[in-house]
Amino acid sequence: MKKLIIFILGMSLFVMGCNKKELALPSPAVIKLTLQGYSLGDTLEALKGKEVIATLRANSSFSTIALITINDDQQKIDVRKKGATDILGSFEVGRTPFSQTKRIFFDGKTVQDKMEVTPVTNPANTGFRIKFQTDFPYFYGGAVDFIVWQQSVDMNTYEYTFTKMQEIKNVGSAFSGFIELPGLVSTDQIWNTYVFKVFKTGTTELPYTDEADVSGIQVPEYNFGIMDNMKAGESKLFLVRPYYTGNAVGESYEVEDISYFFR
Repeated sequence: MKKLIIFILGMSLFVMGCNKKELALPSPAVIKLTLQGYSLGDTLEALKGKEVIATLRANSSFSTIALITINDDQQKIDVRKKGATDILGSFEVGRTPFSQTKRIFFDGKTVQDKMEVTPVTNPANTGFRIKFQTDFPYFYGGAVDFIVWQQSVDMNTYEYTFTKMQEIKNVGSAFSGFIELPGLVSTDQIWNTYVFKVFKTGTTELPYTDEADVSGIQVPEYNFGIMDNMKAGESKLFLVRPYYTGNAVGESYEVEDISYFFR
């Protein structure tokens, strides 16, 4: 009888222990995950395990929402090129809060989920990071230098004045380091802005091969790109692209600020 009582007590403790373990298992949680950012390459897929939860557009900004179920405290999300198997990058999301956002940048090779817009240290200044990005077949393929000037235009005489402000050396596949310059103010008499030129790093040559037709750049001395809306207290992420058709390069540059997607 004594052995029977001990056996029953032991079984009771075992069952209670199992129940406690069952109670300790977390119930599934559902979160709303927003994936936003920019891709400088192929279409991407975000995966939870083997399940594709979102498709991210190629060579463009993107913003998409997925509802996903999380069974553990953390859930890993992988990112790959659409239809590929190699993982370009991964990040984790938790069970809370319900609404979560990941800001993703794909530079054509790797995926970052911690892309940040660097704030200025002085509210009177303006700041930026910059990158040269092109699929022009006659781009020489190496790093570039950016030379930044302040351009001032007398609106009465239309006389242009250029003051060199910054040399940004050896900018490769990643964005440059953070540059901080005084904020500019224009008036009815004087229009101020920041402009730049692009060269093969360490030279004053355009960053193209000999096969590129640069005859469309009529006045190379004034072949500037313009950084618009450089307001005091704000920071930008600039993508710079040359205009081209076939093997012919046009004047100036397309300048796109993608900082919005990483704020």
